[in-house]
Amino acid sequence: MKTKFSPDKQQPIATRKKRHVMVLSIGTALSLTVFKLVVGFAVHSLAVIASAFDSLMDVLVSSVNFIAIHEADKPADAEHLYGHGKIESLAGLFQSLVISGSGIYLIVESLRRFIRGSELTHIPVAVAVMIISMAFTFVLILKLKEVLRETESIIVGTEVLHYTTDFLTGGGVLLALILVRYTGSNLWDLAVAFAIACYIVKSSLRILKNSVDELLDRALPPEEQKEIERIILTFDPKATGFHNLRTRKIGQRRFIDFHFEIRGEQDFSRAHGLTEALIKRIEGRFPGSDVTVHFDPEGAD
Repeated sequence: MKTKFSPDKQQPIATRKKRHVMVLSIGTALSLTVFKLVVGFAVHSLAVIASAFDSLMDVLVSSVNFIAIHEADKPADAEHLYGHGKIESLAGLFQSLVISGSGIYLIVESLRRFIRGSELTHIPVAVAVMIISMAFTFVLILKLKEVLRETESIIVGTEVLHYTTDFLTGGGVLLALILVRYTGSNLWDLAVAFAIACYIVKSSLRILKNSVDELLDRALPPEEQKEIERIILTFDPKATGFHNLRTRKIGQRRFIDFHFEIRGEQDFSRAHGLTEALIKRIEGRFPGSDVTVHFDPEGAD
């Protein structure tokens, strides 16, 4: 016997929230890109240009993520029985490659300028722009984290990572500009640009790992697997065990299936009711899960 709970009624609400926050991300990133590029080239600061380039990548990636969210949250259909959640994973994979490329470019450019030399001008203007950029970014991060807590979306999670990186980047750039102003050495600008680039590459590798894990159907974390096992074994005195437990996560949805062993229950309807109750117990602990259960008599394989 196989039993499955009905689709999550909260899904459309979560989708709207994710789309709204993605539009906000795109608009913010586009505005910050223009701010930073204009000022970066005006004052010849590679650190500011690096921050602008990162924001420009955010515009591209956030746009792709917006499309991915629209597709990933479509309900399952005859051709996609497990839904479209892996579109989020593919978007994360694409995103990691784009970000790592920008990081490598900035590393090369910072080394080139170190060798050839560079000069900064109009530093107070650059400082003012970076302060404004950081303020906008901080507000966006708070909104993204709020939606992330509600949806557990991998795409929204990567957006939080992006803009947290942007905020830290802005702080580094601001510090570099102040140091250049008071020490007269442009090496601070190049050093911060190099550090930003390395951080970008490191962050992209983390996104890459998460995306690949989902695409390869990696099992849920050990602590979640143990919690599922605990729920099964302590659910009812008639529950004697389970086997063939398989788990994975696609987008924000967890997929859990297993065989549930029941002692001394011959009545089909009572066994069915017991299995339904177990599914609801797991669903309550892991909201948004897709749970499939086969019930077997004790000792069955």
